[in-house]
Amino acid sequence: MQTVRVEYSNLEAEVTAWMKGHVAQVKEDFGQGEAYAEAVRLLDDDPWQALQWYVEDVRRGLRTAGV
Repeated sequence: MQTVRVEYSNLEAEVTAWMKGHVAQVKEDFGQGEAYAEAVRLLDDDPWQALQWYVEDVRRGLRTAGV
């Protein structure tokens, strides 16, 4: 199994980009109001949730790629 190194200097930008994509998907699926509510929830109420989901998505992508 290959070890994956976290590039901490880019982590904030990568999580921010992930959040934008996540909120855009929520908007597409559920509308502008829900997208706004999700953005506020992740940014203000539970920013650790955004980081957790980002990590889960990265892990899922690595498993799919066979890393």
